[in-house]
Amino acid sequence: MRIEDNNSVALSIDAIRVVRPKKKLVLVDEFDAVHCTSFNAHILKKMMGIETVNVLPEGVPHEALMMPLVSLSDAQTYDEFGNDVELRSANTGAMRAKFGHSIDRTLARIHNLTPLGLSNANRCVSLFKQLDMIARSAPAPRQYCIHNTELAFSKEMRITRGLSVQGDSNTSLRLSHTDSPKIRVSSVYLHYDRRFARGIWGDNVETKAYEENYRQNMHQVIHCALDKAGVTLSQIDHLLPHNINIKSWRFLCQSLDVSESRLFSRNIQTEGHCFCNDMVINLSDALEAFAHEDTPPTAENPLRFLAVAAGAGGMFGACVLDVIQLEGLRNERHAI
Repeated sequence: MRIEDNNSVALSIDAIRVVRPKKKLVLVDEFDAVHCTSFNAHILKKMMGIETVNVLPEGVPHEALMMPLVSLSDAQTYDEFGNDVELRSANTGAMRAKFGHSIDRTLARIHNLTPLGLSNANRCVSLFKQLDMIARSAPAPRQYCIHNTELAFSKEMRITRGLSVQGDSNTSLRLSHTDSPKIRVSSVYLHYDRRFARGIWGDNVETKAYEENYRQNMHQVIHCALDKAGVTLSQIDHLLPHNINIKSWRFLCQSLDVSESRLFSRNIQTEGHCFCNDMVINLSDALEAFAHEDTPPTAENPLRFLAVAAGAGGMFGACVLDVIQLEGLRNERHAI
């Protein structure tokens, strides 16, 4: 069965779940736990704006963070086999579980989902790629789950060239094609600058060139996403960044002529860079901060976010998210 009037159908985020460690490590006090020196921890705080980070405590099994999934209790069944919800993953890290153990297959068995596999080739932009693929698919009465767990299994993943510290987290989204969207995915745009395909394995010349072209690439992906959604930067209420560090975002806001007050930057200081999960964590926290029942958003006057990310390998992504209705929207937030 297909939805016949495609013009009235949009991709909607209907439910969000964020799971993160309850205890935060204070970098300048517990720098050993995140594999850096006291000096580097003070630099990260002073120059990059990073003070605390979510790290799964020792002794807590990885599965405690990996297995939670967004609520499916109000999901509807459309096909005769009952496999109406597709399960997708978009982790940055290639390793999520012990060898031979599949988180996706386990979740699919538990929740009766259709697993479509893991996609991490786009690094920190992998979530945007999944949104783009779903948005491009023919609208159908089907629901989708995107499930991501980001864990730093190594020192190299915990610290990124002294520029950011990775936090551990789990997020999941439930989406649908519908004519009554809750959070409308109004546009997704991806851009690849293949000169930097080697990513963190590139030499110093490539790293310098990447930094010199970073602003131009970010401008391109941002303005293309805005054009695709038919809105301007002045119509964006808040920017949702990838939480790499505050320094790069201050420079970017200045170059875009955007007030830093419109940048939802508080999680850069407190969460760490959670790779693909940054967008979902920031969206969940921004909804908690700005979406109020007494002045609810509407289709005519949405609460509008612009989410942006850059991934290793010269990958950039942006999407415009319009919060249209709060009724029925689930924003589940848990600490372990």
